[in-house]
Amino acid sequence: MALARCETCGRPQGLKQDYAHFHAPDSVTRNILCGSPTCARPASLWLTDVEEHQYLGGQRIFRVSNRTLDVRVT
Repeated sequence: MALARCETCGRPQGLKQDYAHFHAPDSVTRNILCGSPTCARPASLWLTDVEEHQYLGGQRIFRVSNRTLDVRVT
């Protein structure tokens, strides 16, 4: 499950999964906000290794951690 983080909060750290792959949301979903508890800045997405493999295979829609929104990445 992808995570949204702003440039200030940066790469998600200390979680069960490693989020090593950065992708910007496409122009339709640029209004996604950072998922850090105390932040409301515009964000980009971080994908796990499995999600990155899916991305490289052509998948462009990923569920973000709040489980209510899918986001297309470029």
